[in-house]
Amino acid sequence: MAIARETDHRVQQLQANHLSEKPSLELLEEAVKKFKENPQLPEIITQYWQTLWKVWGERVNLSLMIPFCDRTTEEIKQLEKEGRKLVYVPGEVASQENRHLLGKMFPEMNDPSVRKDNFVTNDSNQGGWFDIEASFDSPNVNVKEKDLEYQFNKKRKAGQRINTYIVGSQDAKLQTGHYFDENNWSRLLGSRGDGRVVRVLFHVNSGLDVRWGLVSRGRLSRWGGRSEGVGVKKA
Repeated sequence: MAIARETDHRVQQLQANHLSEKPSLELLEEAVKKFKENPQLPEIITQYWQTLWKVWGERVNLSLMIPFCDRTTEEIKQLEKEGRKLVYVPGEVASQENRHLLGKMFPEMNDPSVRKDNFVTNDSNQGGWFDIEASFDSPNVNVKEKDLEYQFNKKRKAGQRINTYIVGSQDAKLQTGHYFDENNWSRLLGSRGDGRVVRVLFHVNSGLDVRWGLVSRGRLSRWGGRSEGVGVKKA
């Protein structure tokens, strides 16, 4: 119990330290700079995502409490070796029903999947810390849908959802100036349109493009797939 209280206190302190009155752009630029200086420290990752969700949440009048990063420094280093990174997806924006909030935060995406009453479903509504592929171009290319699912299951990962994809791609844009998949498509096994797995990309002009109807047995060098993995909260 004492450890839990100490952890909660650390989270509250970190969040309070970053609830400043600085302009949003300045806050984001400062957060990116600090993150790049120590990208493997859980404390820095926590502060980074607290700042992002403070700025992004304010765009839709949403106040979010971001918990302390649930991976150790050693685990984060291992993720980097595997070409993966951490993102935080609040439960308040993790479902099909509330995905439209992401659409309001980033209106330039302008896709039906991020509008209210959209019909692109998610396999899960879970929020939290997720590790995802960090690559700009779609990973796991030239693989059939069933083989992609097998690969993810073997690694104890799930097919990525649109909500996670949006968060990860917006983070990539802040960090590098580029969105995910500006040159190819990614299958997201965790989201479906009309019961079929969706494929997604980001246009260089910030537009999100979500489609479905790919032949499940089809595979091409420009078709890949993305995953998401859930960690275990450390005491």
